[in-house]
Amino acid sequence: MRKQRIALKTIVWLVLWSAYAAAQMAPKLEKVEPPNWWVGMADPMLMIKGENLTDAKVTISMPKPGVSITRTENGLSSKYLFVWLAVAPTATPGELRLRLTTSKGAVNFIYALGKRNPASRVASPNGGFNGFNPDDVIYLIMPDRFADGDSSNNEPPQGKGTYDRSLARAYHGGDLKGMEKKMPYLKDLGVTTIWINPIYNNDDQRKQDYHGYGAVDFYAVEEHFGTMAEYQHLVQSAHELGMKIVLDIVPNHAGPTHPWVNAPPTEHWLHGTKEKHLAAHSPFAPLTDPHSTPAQWRDVVEGWFADVLPDLNTDDAMVSQYLRQNALWWAEMGALDGFRLDTFPYVDRKFWHDFHGELHKTYPRFTSVGEVFNPDPAITSYFVGGKVTQGMDTGVDSVFDFPMYYAIRDVVLHGAPAKAIPDVLRYDWMYPHPENLVTFIGNHDTKRFMGEAGATKERLKLAFSLLATLRGIPQLYSGDEIGMPGGDDPDNRRDFPGGFPGDPRDAFTAAGRTPDEQDIFTHLQSLLRLRREHKALRSGMLFHMYEDGRGYAFVREFPGGVNGLVREKRETLLIVANTGDALRNFSIPIDDTPLTTAEFVKEVFAAKPAKLVDRKIQVEVAPMSVAIYQVECGCDVQ
Repeated sequence: MRKQRIALKTIVWLVLWSAYAAAQMAPKLEKVEPPNWWVGMADPMLMIKGENLTDAKVTISMPKPGVSITRTENGLSSKYLFVWLAVAPTATPGELRLRLTTSKGAVNFIYALGKRNPASRVASPNGGFNGFNPDDVIYLIMPDRFADGDSSNNEPPQGKGTYDRSLARAYHGGDLKGMEKKMPYLKDLGVTTIWINPIYNNDDQRKQDYHGYGAVDFYAVEEHFGTMAEYQHLVQSAHELGMKIVLDIVPNHAGPTHPWVNAPPTEHWLHGTKEKHLAAHSPFAPLTDPHSTPAQWRDVVEGWFADVLPDLNTDDAMVSQYLRQNALWWAEMGALDGFRLDTFPYVDRKFWHDFHGELHKTYPRFTSVGEVFNPDPAITSYFVGGKVTQGMDTGVDSVFDFPMYYAIRDVVLHGAPAKAIPDVLRYDWMYPHPENLVTFIGNHDTKRFMGEAGATKERLKLAFSLLATLRGIPQLYSGDEIGMPGGDDPDNRRDFPGGFPGDPRDAFTAAGRTPDEQDIFTHLQSLLRLRREHKALRSGMLFHMYEDGRGYAFVREFPGGVNGLVREKRETLLIVANTGDALRNFSIPIDDTPLTTAEFVKEVFAAKPAKLVDRKIQVEVAPMSVAIYQVECGCDVQ
């Protein structure tokens, strides 16, 4: 009898153990990326993450007309499964019921197929997807360092927060709500477009990835910044104010603690491994040189950035599709207007070609700008889209004008001859659309202008004057409009004064600014107002008029014409920059120039009137300043 009881217990134990073992082997679903999609967009590839997914069969448990599964593919381990959907444009938006089955069990899940935002296809002034152009002024915000609009997210519920304003590389509390609350300030300054550093969910273990460039989840908002709903509301609020949003995205790399580092989805998902990989060293020149060998440039496109950030293998078809649809997902979720593309040269050209082909097909008015951190126009122009270079058009709409950044700083801060500026402009023939280059005098990766040796308030005002009058799309860095100081990273990323609880003053208001800060702010505000009022400063052709060691004069000329039902008047502006430390009298010849028929010159932004004497325009310009004049020509009589 006792033996029978033991045998029965053994059988029960074996049955329970078998059931437990089977349960452990049954498929488990953790997440699906992208988490949702839209009818009318490119067919998505779903990356399913979980357990025991090898050789799983995925079916549509409740058939939906126009939707089918075309194929599935195992990941490198049982943690990943890839599923490709075909979604016809005629499919009805709504829930898609899927069933994932293996020999050990099954799991059901629902996938949402939404209806696209109508503004993505039909132009709407306040609907998003409108791109940016020379009519715009871009303002760069690092979310964590701008304004804290919701202190409840400073210490996320998960307990992973690294909030500490006393630490230069910890989170300081800035968030999406803070940016939204300060939009009227930006509107008053004259900003039309906000560029936001990445808002992906970032690494919380290293206590230094507050900046957004260390993603651990490409489909979630960083919890210190807020929620997806707050991201969407931020973009909506900007559009209601007539402003645009450009989001920073990072197809080149993930964060060092992303789950992919220890468990990549496929064999070729990353270039190298944590233990064995190349380190990127940024030698862009070999990439542009048709005579260089792969050994001379491979580390750029395959190396881990800073030898820390895992390099995504963008020349792999599955990685490429994942990243392309990730970008489209952020654009559609938020109704964005454009992308800033981080570490542009580090990503292979075919990826960018395919990326922009899909992006512009999906959003015809959307624009992108790539970061090519180099002072040589021959290198920056190599990457720009709109032309085939070495057999490939990257498709990118514009790049940042780093050559002009270096030229302005060298001239204004370091005493370089003023001709350094027109010397950069002489390479404009290398760009299909030089008017769309994004010009700037500082960003989150450079030492603050006012942190440079020799920087003064007047020199900063001169730099802003050049930025506002030269060709291109001006970009400002948060805090430069009040002359914030700061050295190299992370000192160049100080908190904006007044954006955080407990700040002793609020520089978002005139009352909270020092006299020097207010002077700089007012100067820039006036320049941006002039850009709005004078189309020649936004869209006019640029002609060199005069240059010497400490001076540069140029013309911005808008030829006029018919714009829809509006007849636009011809406009000619003369801009004279004195880059020296002494008062200058300029005498600028006008024969055989756009000013040949000049009859009258009047001040637009100048302390002294100009004179037209003996076929020359004579002007007096204060040291370290710019004077702007409107020139009326005989040819203007119509």
